[in-house]
Order: sequence, then structure tokens, then C-alpha cells
Amino acid sequence: MRDIVRRDEPINREVWIATRPSPFFDRIGECYKAEYIGEIPPEQEDQPLPAGQFCRSVRRAASPSTGRLGQAFKLMNVAGAYWRGDPNKAQLQRVYGTAWPNQKELDQYLFRLEEAERRDHRRLGRELDLFHLQEEGVGSIFWHPKGWKLFRIIEDYMRRRLDAARLPGGQGAAAARPLALGDDRALGEFPREHVHCREPGRENSRVEADELSRPCPDLPQPAEELSRIAAAARRIRQLPPQRAFGCAARHHAGARLTQDDAHIFCTADQVTSEAIAFCELLLSIYRDFGFADVAIKFADRPPHRTGSDEVWDRAEHDLKAAVEAAGLSYTVNPGEGAFYGPKLEFVLRDALGRDWQCGTLQLDFNMPERLGATYVGEDGGRHVPVMLHRAILVLSSASSAS
Repeated sequence: MRDIVRRDEPINREVWIATRPSPFFDRIGECYKAEYIGEIPPEQEDQPLPAGQFCRSVRRAASPSTGRLGQAFKLMNVAGAYWRGDPNKAQLQRVYGTAWPNQKELDQYLFRLEEAERRDHRRLGRELDLFHLQEEGVGSIFWHPKGWKLFRIIEDYMRRRLDAARLPGGQGAAAARPLALGDDRALGEFPREHVHCREPGRENSRVEADELSRPCPDLPQPAEELSRIAAAARRIRQLPPQRAFGCAARHHAGARLTQDDAHIFCTADQVTSEAIAFCELLLSIYRDFGFADVAIKFADRPPHRTGSDEVWDRAEHDLKAAVEAAGLSYTVNPGEGAFYGPKLEFVLRDALGRDWQCGTLQLDFNMPERLGATYVGEDGGRHVPVMLHRAILVLSSASSAS
């Protein structure tokens, strides 16, 4: 590769009609390129780019010569990979690499990788005797005595802060558990592709890899608990009600995590004050953990969602008004809201400069109505409350082995 760069060979751009590239690559033994090119729609132009003995097909212009690529690159590792991710097709060799504009930026990147390896939580958990991972609980943490003690210290700290702020969280714990099929009262007509459900009786079974890759539930914990609270008619002076410090288990690709999930039922007029109080508490807790630089993103409506556009217009307006009333700046994260409402994402930056989305505040006009939640207002009539979904910390999934 470095020799190709040093030769500074010109890259010639040629535009071919769609029927020409596939036979050409077949003829020179590039069957994989031929297969891929054969699927390009006829109306799209294709551009094979000869460079010395190498010829490839691209859909956009490339560098004028190989010398312009520079020497700031490094091959990282190799691995086997099935062609196009299909296990029924040939297994190929995949080469991973990284390239940067100059050697300084490449060196900085490699240094960050080394530092990230030193801070890898799996390594630290093993070396400090805090926890371990095992195949019987894919994505779960199995705590050792010292690690479990640290976990409980953080949990107790959170309870004290929530109690002091008189916010939902200090009135008992809810165990994290998956949502079972049959909680359809909560699901209603929500898009099923957004919901992770397990069959009854499989709660303690091993989570298979394909299950970990399925969408995680943007649903409150547990569904029947919210249904119980939503069914209770509350007078306006009782809103917002206090909620328990919950643990919502969620599945992501290759991992399982737990967050301190809680929910606030309130009136539409209370959204701003509740949002301000939550943001102040969250930022104070993050400062206690050493995170003073917190970025806030406003995630608006996703392509697949529930509720009318009018409801979404109101929810987005009210949440924006609340964060602005709190005096906080934010950037827009288009289309990344929950399927039931817009959200604020609180992004932390670690010692290596990497960003991690941690806490969230979501405004939901849809779920309370689906749950049949009502309260008795000052006018004596029944009204549907608003729900705020909130999470401050993302915690490890815990197995209380102590």
C-alpha cells in the first residue's frame, strides 16, 4: 500500500453505461464486484477507476492520484466475514484499517485507542475483582462483593438526592425485568417493531444473539405498574404523583443495560416547572460525578411514531419551551425522538474526549391516553395527564451475587 502511494499513479475516471462494468469485472476474475454492480439500477452511472493494476467501481469521484492519499494510515486487524453478511455465501478475509489527513492525527487516534483499552470496563472489572461476564447471561453483569458494594453506594446516593429534591425516586425500588407478551394494555397500537417482548416462561433463559440485536423497548417499567397508577383518579392538587426509583432493563445489540427509569404524571401547565426541576437535579448529579461539560440535544419526531402531527407539534413546542425556560442551550438531533414523544438527550464527554448519551427526558402526550389515565381537575371534570419519562444514570444490569 505504501509503495502504491509512493508511485503516485494517476487515477483515471471513466463513466460507463450500467451494462458494461459487470461483464468487465467477470472477465478479470472480480466476481464479487460483478455481483454488486449487477444490482445497480440501469439509470445510475457507474465509474470504474483504473490505477495501475487495480481497478474498482465507485459512485463518486476519487483522488486524482494515489500519491494524494498520503502515508498516514495503518492496518489494524483482519477477520473472517461472510460475503454480504450471508452465512450461506463464501467466507472472505476482511482487513480493517484507519486513515487520517496527517501522521499527527493518526498518532493521536492510536493513543486514544490505547487509553481506551486501559480503561475497558471488562478488563477493570476482572482485574479489580468487581464483576465478571459469562455466557449464561449475555450482556449481564455478575457482581463480586466489592463491585456490588460500589453499586449500592451509587444507588443509595441517588435515593438521597431524589428524596432531597422531592422528585420521583425515593419511595422504594422496582426490580428490572423484561416485558412479557400480554402487556398489550400498555402497548396498545404502538409500532411493534419498537417493542422487545419475551414469551412467558423465558424470563430466566439465556438471551440469544438475535434477541440482543432486536429493538429495545422505549416503554416504561413495568407496564402493569403504570397501568395501575394510570387507573387511579387523582385530583389536580395531587399531581405530579411521586414515582418509585425504577430499573428498566433494555436490550441493545451485544449488550444489556439498566437505567434508573421513572415517570411523572402531571398537568400540561406543570411540564415546564417539572422539566426545569429535573434538569437542575440531573446537572447537579453529573457535577458530583465530575461531569461539568454536558451537551444537550433535542430529539424530534422519528419517521415511525404514534400519535397525530398536532399532538407532536404541541409536545415538541412544550419541551423546547421548557428547556429554554431552564436557560439551557441545545442542538437539534433530527428524527431521534422516542416513538411516543420528543426527548432531551444529555451527552457526557469522557476522559478520552468521547461522547456518551446518558440521561434523557421525554415528553409523552400519547401513553397516558392509551393507558386510560385521568385526573379530576379544578373544574370537576376528568382530564388526561401528561407523562414525563426520565432517566439520569445508565446502570449495569445487576445480579446480586454478594
